[in-house]
Amino acid sequence: MKAVAYNGNDKPLSVEDLPIPEPGPGQLLLKVGACGICGSDLHAYQATLAPEGNVFGHEFSGEVAALGEGVGEDWQVGDRATALGAIVCGQCEKCAQGLLEQCQQIELIGFSRHGAYAEYVITQALASAKLPDNLSYAEAALVEPLAVGLAAYRDCLLPLGGNVLIIGAGIIGMTVLKWARFFGAEHVAISDLDSTRLERAALVGATTTIDANDHADAVQAFRDSTGTDPDVIVECVGRPMLQHLVDTAPHGAHIVSVGAAMEPDSIAPWTAAEKKIRLTFSFGYSPEDFQFIIRLLSCGRMSADHLITQSISLDEVPEAFAGLLQANSHCKVMIEPH
Repeated sequence: MKAVAYNGNDKPLSVEDLPIPEPGPGQLLLKVGACGICGSDLHAYQATLAPEGNVFGHEFSGEVAALGEGVGEDWQVGDRATALGAIVCGQCEKCAQGLLEQCQQIELIGFSRHGAYAEYVITQALASAKLPDNLSYAEAALVEPLAVGLAAYRDCLLPLGGNVLIIGAGIIGMTVLKWARFFGAEHVAISDLDSTRLERAALVGATTTIDANDHADAVQAFRDSTGTDPDVIVECVGRPMLQHLVDTAPHGAHIVSVGAAMEPDSIAPWTAAEKKIRLTFSFGYSPEDFQFIIRLLSCGRMSADHLITQSISLDEVPEAFAGLLQANSHCKVMIEPH
């Protein structure tokens, strides 16, 4: 099969011919219909956090092409599916409780095992979800980033009608924005350096957009625009900036970091303590989140509109990936292998 391999952070990705993997017990082989390029893939490339030869890709959907032993009658060849970006042991205490995202032996698809920048990918039946016919594979590949945004919004513990300031208008900032609007936040502002991203955020429903080139203090810009303070500041940039957010946050604010920076960051605890700042780090999602989002997308209550900014083939991935390592206006670049 055709796949795109990582060769170290001093070399471009390359298109390779790899064997089609065989599903093991309890596993599914998916013929990949779509796979998103994630900011985590870019960070892993830059920080050399993946082994050479690795195939990235944990936001995907596709068609079941083969079944592993013991999958059972719930799955058939030809079923359409998406899946959590992980393989779990299925035997530990957390798996027994249905908390698959907390598995003690979890393997991350696209990082510790080959992912879906390829024509085929292995997933696990118990971590997979069937897709209704009215969802395209590209829409279904957005379930994963929408789940990240949903989990981050849930971690905000926002009061009804509360106010949110989102830092960063990439894919995760946009999904947090969508959930904040869905659940009825009053003021939802988003800050970014890129004007195209801000225009896109306004289309999705941001009540205020803040050009970070003109406003280094996004909290003050929020205050000037709305006449009030944000209850929650959501960091979706993935770069060290926590101390800046602590310094600018209002007294009693809640900072939720979902950008998952892979570089060291630091804060002065006294500054945060003096202002009674709460700091939460958000990561991951649950299988129930996937089912919830699929239902909402299928019935039209949640939309994937404005999230996909480019669709490419596997042959185009190395060049597109290199472009995403530079400043750009994209939200989600989607790979469609077939």
